[in-house]
Amino acid sequence: MMTRFLNALALSPLLLWPALPAVAQNSIPSLPAAPPVTAPARPPMAVPATPDTLLPPLPATPDQTGIPTAPVTSLPGSRYPGPVTGPEPARLAAEQSTLVYAPGAEPLPAGTDAVLADIIARLKARPAERLELHAHATGRADRPTEGRRTALLRVRALRDYLVKQGIDPLRLLVFADGSAPDAAPGSPPPDRVDLVIRP
Repeated sequence: MMTRFLNALALSPLLLWPALPAVAQNSIPSLPAAPPVTAPARPPMAVPATPDTLLPPLPATPDQTGIPTAPVTSLPGSRYPGPVTGPEPARLAAEQSTLVYAPGAEPLPAGTDAVLADIIARLKARPAERLELHAHATGRADRPTEGRRTALLRVRALRDYLVKQGIDPLRLLVFADGSAPDAAPGSPPPDRVDLVIRP
């Protein structure tokens, strides 16, 4: 009898255990309800007024009778008055001539006075024509810009010579390019200046 009483006493906490969390949960006071939040009322949007689509009348044409007439001025004469303004040279130069240079040389090559004299005479007789100077020169393989520099010095020397002979520098178009030293057979010499006459 005593043993049964002791067993019941030992099991009594276990029997009460499931009810403990419920008792503890019921003992927590409930939080007060939050007050309702109301958004502030927005002011009504202003309605724009209807635009005025009527255009005002155009102003009357002003009286121009008192404005003096502009004076008549004569324009300067044309820079190139015509195809031929002077006596034609005895021998017209070809449309294209070539001056051959030695490799690395910059001054005008010897024996070109006759060719340049014909070109100068033609340009003076035909002021509407222009002259293009296409310079080509070879350079060292390890210095790719050396050929173009030599060609530029050649064409500048030739241009200065023509200007000293009375040719307008605006009629001279200058070009300078480098050339490969190993030109193919039958091709133009790599060190040269081509003189091309353009209308």
